[in-house]
Amino acid sequence: MTTKDTADRIIEAAIQLISEKGYTAATTKAIADLAQVNEVTIFRHFSNKQGILKTIVDRFSYNPILQKMIREEVSWDLETDLKHFSMKYFEYMMSIKDLVMIGFKESMQFPEISNEIANVPLLFKNELIHYFEEMHHKGKIREVNYEAAALSLIALNFGHFISRARLGTTVSTLPTEELINTSVAIFSRGLIS
Repeated sequence: MTTKDTADRIIEAAIQLISEKGYTAATTKAIADLAQVNEVTIFRHFSNKQGILKTIVDRFSYNPILQKMIREEVSWDLETDLKHFSMKYFEYMMSIKDLVMIGFKESMQFPEISNEIANVPLLFKNELIHYFEEMHHKGKIREVNYEAAALSLIALNFGHFISRARLGTTVSTLPTEELINTSVAIFSRGLIS
């Protein structure tokens, strides 16, 4: 078994236990047991439990894929672009779902997790503002407060993410893509000139 395999198993076990029980209750012994390693192995790889948490935050923090997508994968058709951005945002958020849930649960004890999670909507907001300004410059949308528009779209998408991440299909069985397409279609109508 390679070092990377062992480190990945430890991280996955830590994420699972912290998500289920909280940081304090996820002991290094419990993490080692779930990862099927000796507790000493954790200390050799990460020094301590906080070292595991730092690795988790580093691994799942700011993702340049969102920025690249908004800057390069653009058709300049408002509804098409916003659907694409929203799906990518949703997919990315689902990929870091465990970190987001840990952030909610442990934000008082570990504000650095909340800070890293905040980087995602902050980046998304700034990129959307730039996109909306360009769309206005091209005469494709009316002039509005672009920061407010960006935050509204983020809130809409974050609501979809939280609903699916926490409740699954309990509230709605609509496929995510259909939900996003409908929401974006309604949202886009408010921006078109």
